[in-house]
Order: sequence, then C-alpha cells, then structure tokens
Amino acid sequence: MIPQPDFRPTIPGLIAEFTRRFGDVDALVREGRHITFRQLNERSAMMARALLAQGVTKGSRIAILAPPCPEFVVAVLAAGRIGALAGPLSTLYQAPELAWVLANAEFDHLIVADSFLRHDYLTRLEGALPGLAGCAGAPLHLDAAPRLRSVHVIGEASRPWSRPFAELLQGSETVSPAMLAAIEDLVTPADPFCIIHTSGSTANPKGVIHGHGPLVRHAWQMGTTANPFGPGDRVITTRAMFWVAGFVATLFYALNTGACLITTNDGSPGNVVRLVEEEGATGLAGDSGWFDVLRDSAEFKAAGLDAVRLNMDTAGLARSGRFLSDQLERRYGAPVHHPNARFARTFGMTETLGGHTSARYDELLPEDRPSWQGRAMPGVDLKIVDPETRQPLPPGEVGELLVRGYCLMLGLNGVERHDTFDAEGFYATGDLCVLDAEGYLKFEARLGEMLKIHGANVAPLEVELALTGLLGIEKAGVTAVEHDGDTLLVAAVLMAPGRELDEAAVIAGLRTRLSSFKVPRRIVALTVATMPMTGSGKVKKRELTELLSNLVI
Repeated sequence: MIPQPDFRPTIPGLIAEFTRRFGDVDALVREGRHITFRQLNERSAMMARALLAQGVTKGSRIAILAPPCPEFVVAVLAAGRIGALAGPLSTLYQAPELAWVLANAEFDHLIVADSFLRHDYLTRLEGALPGLAGCAGAPLHLDAAPRLRSVHVIGEASRPWSRPFAELLQGSETVSPAMLAAIEDLVTPADPFCIIHTSGSTANPKGVIHGHGPLVRHAWQMGTTANPFGPGDRVITTRAMFWVAGFVATLFYALNTGACLITTNDGSPGNVVRLVEEEGATGLAGDSGWFDVLRDSAEFKAAGLDAVRLNMDTAGLARSGRFLSDQLERRYGAPVHHPNARFARTFGMTETLGGHTSARYDELLPEDRPSWQGRAMPGVDLKIVDPETRQPLPPGEVGELLVRGYCLMLGLNGVERHDTFDAEGFYATGDLCVLDAEGYLKFEARLGEMLKIHGANVAPLEVELALTGLLGIEKAGVTAVEHDGDTLLVAAVLMAPGRELDEAAVIAGLRTRLSSFKVPRRIVALTVATMPMTGSGKVKKRELTELLSNLVI
C-alpha cells in the first residue's frame, strides 16, 4: 500500500502544509543566517513569479550549483511551484563534468554560487562552456549547452553573461499571486520534479528523474517513521544537498517534519560545540563515523556534551544524561548508549530516493542479524534473482536485488523505459544481497566488486563500514592489489580534522570486528585532494587500486 500524507503530495502542497504547521519557526540556519518556514514560502513564491515572467514554465529544467544555503532551498522550491525540474549539481564538478551535465541533461537555466570553498564557479563555467566568456547576457546561445538560456549568480554577478540571483527574489508585477496559485494548481503528483545525477567509478553521471508524488510521499514516510527528529529539533548537518542523502533524507525530511537544519561545512568538534551554544543545536545528521569522532573529542568532553546514536545516520546531543531536545527526551527518556546497537543500516540509492529498506527510528534488528539493512519500507517490493539466469532465488541465497514501488524513479534521463525496468516494473540495482524468510535484507557487495582474498570473498563495503568512525576515520575506500603473486587487501582513508592515522591501532581495532581475512594488510591516509572520487563523492576504485599499488608495495 502506497503511504499517503494528509495533504496533496506535490511541492506546492508541501509548502502550504509546512507553512501552516510550522510558520515562523526556523527552517534553515547557515553561518548566522536564519530563514523560517514562512519565509521559504514567501521567497520561493516571489522567485516563482519572476521565473514565470522570464518564460520559465512547466517542464523547464533549472540547474542549481550551490552549497546548502537558503538560496539553494528557495530555488528548489520555486522550481517545484511552477512545475519546472530542479537539478541540484555537485559542487565538486570540474569543468568537463559540468559541461557534460549541463548539455546532456538539457538544462534551460542555471543558478550558481559565485564561489564556494576553493572553487571559483564563474571561471569554471567559462572553461566548461566555450563562448560563454564572450556573451553579453541572456538569452545565451551556446553550442556546448544548446538549451541553456540564462545564468543567475548567488553572490557577485561579475560577468557580462551573468545576472544577479537577487533579482529573482523581487518577484514580478506581470505575474500576480493569483496567477501563481492557478499555475500551482496545475502541478500534479505525477509530474516530474527533480533530476539528480549519480555516477559510478568510470561512467558519466546519469540523470535520475523523480516525480512530485514519489518524493513528497517518501520524504513524509521516512521522515516520520525512520527519522527521530521533529518540531523543535535543531539538527546540524554537513551533508551536501546535491546527493540524495542530503537532498531527500535531510532537506525534505526536515521540510516534512518541522526540524530546523543547521548546515555547515565545518563538522569539527569545536564548531559543533559552538553551534550548540550559539544556535541551540540538539541533534546531528550524517555519518556514524562523525558521531564517534565528536564523542571522543577533547572539545566535547570539556563542554560536557555527548553524541548519542539514535540510528545509523542520526544522533541526539546530550549533556549530564539528558537530551538537549525535549522531543528526544520524550521519545527516548534518558540517553542510552548501545555500543553494539543493532541499528538498521538504511539501504537505498538515488534511483529510490534514498532508503527503500530500513526500520522505524525506535526499532533494533534481531540479535542474529545485527548488521543487516532492515526490511522493505511499506509500498516497496524487493526480489532476489540469479544474476545470470534472472530467475528468482529462495530466501537466504545471494543474488541481485531488484526493487520496485512508489519511491522508484520515473526513469533515467534519455533512456527508454524498457531499458530501465523489467516487464513487472522492477529495477535491477546491481547490488548482491540476501533476503531472508522474514523480509530482512543484507547487502553483500556490488556486482563485480567482490574481492577474492586467499580464496575467500570479501565485500569492500563491509570493510569500509567497519573502518568508518574507527579512531578518527571519516571515509574509507577498500580494494585489492597484486604483489609477488599474492592478492593483498588494502585501504585508503580520510581522517577527521586534527586526527592522524595510527595504522597499527586501526588494524588491531578491525581484528575485533572482522574475520582476519577481511582486515586490510595496509591502510594509507589520503587527503580530499588525493583520494580519487567522482563528482558525486564515490571512490573511484580503479584509480584507487592504481594509486595504492604504488604506495603500499
């Protein structure tokens, strides 16, 4: 049965609902800037009217390249109000990736930050799109991005071809509020809403198209059942909103539940302590490894703070045995640590709006399945098939996972339906999994990624999960290299700010968590600049293997 909220599952319907329920409560905080739910409504309405006046209409495609700031959220909501497609783009994209996505996803308009961290996006755009530097302004006509007509800049619109984002917030006298309301009424749950790009380690990014109804319904169901936060919670997150975990499982969960998001690029213990003191932060949303780093930090201990894991990707902030959140205090009582907690490892993908398999926020897995993913969410069907014969397999056997249901994508950009889904509507995920008789799912590996170490199979993800959070490790990539006729399991890690890798201690820690053949022979610390990653944040395993072959042998 498809889950249904008690409001119309469209972006206009969601905006009306969160304005009614949460009004003048903070929705987003970033670097001291506060924006309420009501202001999200008002500013996105003004922007929607300005877009309509400029000819942007239902079906238009708007790319958004910016950090998780108020302007990013306003732009996403404004696109949804008029039936345009919002396309959050990775802030990690280099010029070739940016050029490919802008052209192949057929974006009509681009909203871009002038800069972010060390990135100068206006210069990068000129490098990506030949001829752009010589343009005098909109409408643009570029061979490299034939549908792109305008670029609005968040920040300094310092190029002749750019226009200030601020002008969109002025609205338009041409398009009245009544006209906008009439256009919003034409947006249906069946309409496409966003195109999110994801990529593997070698292929160009693929555009995953999702509809209004699926996204709003899924964010509502997951936000209210699998996520512990709600009205009154103020949640720190370092997640990028161009990935599905940040876009759906953070931003849209919060828009459905009334939690305030405090977005930051600095997840260091010192900055988190500051945000607790200055912004009243009460919770965290991110990777479990981050929570462990915070808990172990001198700054947290000096402030008397604790990060109490609530599930695999959320934690409640506590002090003196009490949650800082009244809601979490009511739900959970006194903070209780579960060193070996049987939390469901929510499992999903961009094609399913994030988690298709999980558990309620207050549910622990059975004792004999402590590291499994959980069970299919209501409205989702799972099936395991033989990767070669495509025949269904009985419970308990490893095979490829197929998924279908209400949260499944409308399709892949530029790919026909029969090349995307099978005759029964299932999508082949490429994940090797086990599904038991009670419906619990366990991920084993990606097809083709299973490593053979001394005759035994090793799933890289299992080792990467064991590494993450151990002694300051924030991210890990595991692969195998050949040496003297032997195959060695090796790993590269990114360390938390201020932490250094103690390879011997990490290996010793892994031996208490994993079978001996699953423990890497060598572990190397890399930096964000040297870890080979795609624009969507996935480790490029082929390049990592080449790099580690030179570093560890």
